[in-house]
Amino acid sequence: MSFPPHRRRLAVVVALAGLLIGLFGTAPAQASDTDDHSAPVTWKVLVGEQSPDMAIQGMSFLPGSITIDQGDSINFVANSAEIHTVSYGTPPVPPTTVNNVLADAVPRVGGPVFNPNAQWTNSGIITTMPSPEFPSVTSYVQKFTTRGNFTFYCLIHGQMMSITVHVHGPHASYPHTQAYYDQQAAERTEQIIADGKDLWEDTADKATPTHVYVGASDGMAMIMRYIWPRDVVQPGTTVTFDMSANQTFVPHTVTFTTLQQNGKLVDSGTMLPAIAGGPSTFSVTFTQSGTWNYFCQFHDGMGMVGSVTVR
Repeated sequence: MSFPPHRRRLAVVVALAGLLIGLFGTAPAQASDTDDHSAPVTWKVLVGEQSPDMAIQGMSFLPGSITIDQGDSINFVANSAEIHTVSYGTPPVPPTTVNNVLADAVPRVGGPVFNPNAQWTNSGIITTMPSPEFPSVTSYVQKFTTRGNFTFYCLIHGQMMSITVHVHGPHASYPHTQAYYDQQAAERTEQIIADGKDLWEDTADKATPTHVYVGASDGMAMIMRYIWPRDVVQPGTTVTFDMSANQTFVPHTVTFTTLQQNGKLVDSGTMLPAIAGGPSTFSVTFTQSGTWNYFCQFHDGMGMVGSVTVR
């Protein structure tokens, strides 16, 4: 995802109220078996996933495919601090730049009943870590009154993060229960976290004191950490901060809290991987002894911080 550096902590812990609605909503009820039913059902879909320390973030809907009946609803529940959207159709502004993505992702477009004929439907930013600087929600409900197969995606992370909703006729038997989808989600989360750990280790093997990786990401997992986060170098050393381990559209910054050069604090500005147009590297030559702390303006709330000790 990508936003200008002055918007801090965009990343977004499921609000208790939204979670309870998803789990225990009074009406419509959750599906508990595959028999025919007469009352509409509200299903729960998780948006994103993360490790307990928020270092590893996932980019998927859980489940990735769900079958419901005409008249049912889906409660999309934020499940990670990283921001996502639940989107359908073509956004009004071509998402070719950071600001364009922001312009499309933030506004909620469409009502509580899904309209497949609308050009654009959007949840707004959905995250578990709301920021007063940035509008967001922790859950998003859509009712489905039209039969068909509809694919929603995350505008921030692209079509690779998608879910297909199969809407059958009213009162049809369900092929799966909510418990089935919940189990599927738990297993998928475990796979994504394991994938993230492998990605983290592989990236750490390539890092050196003079070459620090700014996060890492593949098709499903994102590492919201600097690799290495605690660096020790000698005076006169140049350290390059590198985004090349990121294969998805995710921004970071390297923003120092006290280190000044040329009369101002050292700050990379928004960095993007080469596939998103860069700039993807940022180099700093350290001439002053001390420990210099830095952070990512987008993800410091997840613990994305680091330091360089010069001695």
